Amino acid sequence: MFTEDSNKLFTAYRIIGTKWTIHILCALSQGPKRFGEIFESIPSISEMILSRRLKGLQHDHLVKRTILEHPTQIMYELTPKGAALATFIPCLMDWDTRFSK
Repeated sequence: MFTEDSNKLFTAYRIIGTKWTIHILCALSQGPKRFGEIFESIPSISEMILSRRLKGLQHDHLVKRTILEHPTQIMYELTPKGAALATFIPCLMDWDTRFSK
């Protein structure tokens, strides 16, 4: 049983332990956004890294990319799986607030 739980933990860590993932999930938890909106909401991230991370999150089925017509826009939003994962972010922020003193 520990091996199964350990594998699940490693899978979750592979996703959320990658730099910028939590920032992207947090930005998208507020609703669908264009690439530029996500980029502006995350200080210090480069466009290349944001693009790579979004592709990775799409691959993991956490983010959905939609192309809208007239005018052509690409929107990113959390999938139900991504939204479920993003629910832990306020807990992390609360933990930091309580114990960083």
